[in-house]
Amino acid sequence: MSPLSCFSLTCSLFGLASVSLFAADRIPALSPEESMKTIEVPEGFHLELVASEPMVEEPASFVFDGNGAMYVCEWRTYMQDEHASGAKDRVSRVVKLVDTDGDGKMDRRTVFIDNVLLPRTVLPLHDRVLVNFTDENSVWSYFDDDEDGVADRREIAYEGDANKGNIEHQSTGLMWNLDNRIDTNYARLKYEDGQLSSSPHSESRISQWGIARDDDGRIYGTWAGGANPAHSFQFPAGYPIVSINEHGPDYQTPYSICETEDQSSGGYDVGNKRVLTNFSASSGQTMIRSGIMGPYEGLMTTCEPVGRFIRGSRFDWSSGKGVAYNVTPGAEFIRSTDTYFRPVWSESGPDGTLYFADMYRGIIQEKNWFPTEGNHPWVKRYHRVRDWGMLDVTRHGRIYRLVPDDVKVFEQPRMLDQSGEELVAYLDHHNGWWRDQAQMQIVLRGGETAVFALKKMVWVGKSDNARINALWTLEGLGKLNRKLVLGALEHRSNRVRMTGVRLSEPWLKEGDPAFSKAIDNHLAEEKTDPQLVIQIYNSLGRLGTRQSRELQELIFKSNGDHPIFVGLADAENEKKQLAALGASSKRGQVVYKSICVTCHGDRGLGIYEGDTLLAPPLAESPLFMQGSEQAPLVARILINGMTGPLRGRHYGEGVMIPFGQTYSDQQLADVINYIGYKWNRRSWGEPVGKETIVGAREAMVERLG
Repeated sequence: MSPLSCFSLTCSLFGLASVSLFAADRIPALSPEESMKTIEVPEGFHLELVASEPMVEEPASFVFDGNGAMYVCEWRTYMQDEHASGAKDRVSRVVKLVDTDGDGKMDRRTVFIDNVLLPRTVLPLHDRVLVNFTDENSVWSYFDDDEDGVADRREIAYEGDANKGNIEHQSTGLMWNLDNRIDTNYARLKYEDGQLSSSPHSESRISQWGIARDDDGRIYGTWAGGANPAHSFQFPAGYPIVSINEHGPDYQTPYSICETEDQSSGGYDVGNKRVLTNFSASSGQTMIRSGIMGPYEGLMTTCEPVGRFIRGSRFDWSSGKGVAYNVTPGAEFIRSTDTYFRPVWSESGPDGTLYFADMYRGIIQEKNWFPTEGNHPWVKRYHRVRDWGMLDVTRHGRIYRLVPDDVKVFEQPRMLDQSGEELVAYLDHHNGWWRDQAQMQIVLRGGETAVFALKKMVWVGKSDNARINALWTLEGLGKLNRKLVLGALEHRSNRVRMTGVRLSEPWLKEGDPAFSKAIDNHLAEEKTDPQLVIQIYNSLGRLGTRQSRELQELIFKSNGDHPIFVGLADAENEKKQLAALGASSKRGQVVYKSICVTCHGDRGLGIYEGDTLLAPPLAESPLFMQGSEQAPLVARILINGMTGPLRGRHYGEGVMIPFGQTYSDQQLADVINYIGYKWNRRSWGEPVGKETIVGAREAMVERLG
């Protein structure tokens, strides 16, 4: 069977959608209706246009509120030309789109927030809207007091520090998770009385653009530069993040059908005339958790704007380790031949369908990776796209939804107008969006009147999801009791049992014998589900008692060769190594994980795209093996960047961008110390201070003078 036989395509690949890229012809931008004809979707589904320019432009992310209104972050200064002119001008927006007649098309637009710096993600709550912005880690609450769709005032919800990293490598994600925490790619936030408190993930950064969750609260990250469309998804948020192989065969092979050769990294398949031989810009992931989506319920979608496609990932948990597979082997879930099709964000909507944002533009690469002068191959790319007219295609934007044929979608929600007691029934809804939203609304409002109905749902709920969401809603209200949790521990469903293990942690820490006995009974079973064993191990790791450590050791002895436990052991060793580092190196890890990791890798060994190493290994690098006296040379490289081969070897990325204007002198010193002590400890000398960076800058100025 041909890989394309399971797909519908509404026009010939060699008709409207096809562009010969071996001539100097300009590539025309298509109308939304014309572009939609070039997009392949799964058989049994069709696309519908939800919004397009001028109603929406440059949509970088979006989210729905409790009544189904859509908040869209418009990046109106993102790469408006090849020089990134005005990139930090405060003219970006958050707009609110509403479907007033229920036909699936947005027909009312208001500018909710205007004249701001590149808003990144939004989370509408019950009475306010949380927003985070570029260049800061703070989170703001916006209020629409007169309900006209325009924010009237704002107040700080979480005061974070400045974040001057590259705009493609800063904070992302404001996602309410199952355990009533708000997850971002950098931290876990707890909302209480209008304020947010922060705690870190076990890794300093877990995703680049977007974050997703499943029904059990696992978080799913992606790396763009690291060419990874799904990673770090083994455990629910808040537990260790392990570095293991999480992909099935051929999973990381992209199957684009777009001919345009405009990539930075990722390669070009000359034989098949298609962009990308490896992933280049994985982003904007979401989990499809809707019953009307048929065989694709439980699928994660990851956007690939350089490849002009959306990957669909199916997960197998049978061995206890989650493994991601391409749901459409030899093809992609959604893909287009249109040069300007740039999917960057996806969400599972209130109606049960899949929504995704298409920035529809020529340049989809931030200026640091878009040189226009010099001898680097990327400069040739610049001349190509300029000649094709791609630089002129900006300020467009389309939002689509993928709809199953001949299936009625779910009704439009009115949760912001309903009582907590009314919302309880939605915890058993066939659409995960409704379950999440109902839980969040009940917890935020402190729904005392809902407690009886919630407890009833724990005992007699019709589905695992109903029981699990009811338990966590009670936890969020502070109304969980030991009887309910013990009941969950003894439930026949493994998913409910795992929830019981997580919720039992306070009682286990206190040494409650009933909970200890329940855990012992599960471990003594002849065929305990491996995921349950892993959850018990991880929960014990949170207790910090002698008994919990002893039980962990026993579990590890019986399961130490399982890949999950190998990964957990590595994570524990990593934690110990980090604890041994000095303050500067610990700060440097945050910088390293924010940008360096995508090319140099978690272990400092470099990242491969196919057989090509993107960047040189840093572990036991000659630059660091000679000790910290080499720091001025390393500093110059960090400040100015570098291109071309290193010691005669060419690397896939071919360029290291300059960080001299992006990070402070102290941050550059910190990341040098992290690399030096982390992987070259025996040869690294005294820690480098910011004065070394200052000296390197001054020396370069003197040479230029």
